[in-house]
Amino acid sequence: MALASLAAALVMLAGVLPALGQATTTLSFQLPGGNRTALMVDHAQGRRAPVVLVLHDENGSPEQIRRYFTWDEVGGREKLIVVYPQGVRGAWNDGRPKDGRRFNPLARVDDVAFIRTLLSELETRGRLDRRRVYVVGVGGGGDMVHRLLCEAGDLFAAGAPLLASLSIIWARSCPAPAVPVVMVAGTEDRITPFVGRGSGSDPDSAMVSIADTLAFYRARNGCTGTGERALPDQDGTDNSRITILEGTGCRHATRLYRVDGGGHHTPTRVERRMRPVVGAMLGQANHDMETDEEIWAFFADKRRP
Repeated sequence: MALASLAAALVMLAGVLPALGQATTTLSFQLPGGNRTALMVDHAQGRRAPVVLVLHDENGSPEQIRRYFTWDEVGGREKLIVVYPQGVRGAWNDGRPKDGRRFNPLARVDDVAFIRTLLSELETRGRLDRRRVYVVGVGGGGDMVHRLLCEAGDLFAAGAPLLASLSIIWARSCPAPAVPVVMVAGTEDRITPFVGRGSGSDPDSAMVSIADTLAFYRARNGCTGTGERALPDQDGTDNSRITILEGTGCRHATRLYRVDGGGHHTPTRVERRMRPVVGAMLGQANHDMETDEEIWAFFADKRRP
């Protein structure tokens, strides 16, 4: 997993840098586990606004994930506040004891408390629209989004765990209020296997399949069925197609973008440059949609009660 996480970080470094015309602020918080930081990009020009938290992958950083995604473009158009928190040692404590984490100092990092503190500070500053706070994460950041939705769902109007399946821990118990969920997953992802991952030496480290992850959120969000439709194949050379699986009759919207033939990438129309060895490890990239635009279209009308 260490090599795979490094590869994911490298591809983020290789992403195309969006137009960075807005001023950025580094937020700093002194918590019991030490100093924590987040990069805030304010497109709202000082007004109270919706907030999108964007969580990086393993071995990542706010700067890397900012390059990887296109939230600067979306945020500038929609007048959002986009915040990129920094995980301790480039990682998140998503609640799983993976790699012996329960015996690792990272197990003592309270990332849920960090996110609560961050949002509380923005609220104190009169910056955020409390009913319109959203969270996005990719890979390891997506794993953390699953934890936030299960432990701190009261904070969010919607969440987007990308390239991340659900931990068996949260499949057993997810006590927070249900919220709308949108996911992206590749059927040929070697880092987050579509079929899930076994537990190894610790049963609590298992990850359920993407199909079971969707079924979990469908049940949690009160869906009565699932509709299916294919997106147009915009790029016939990328050897992949996107199918949308949409929960029907739901109390809270639930959607999966299944990238048939896709690897450990979020779909984008931008070509991400990377070293051949990294590209081979991450697998096929799809170019039929811009993930951040699709996520925002899903988020835009969602409000907390």
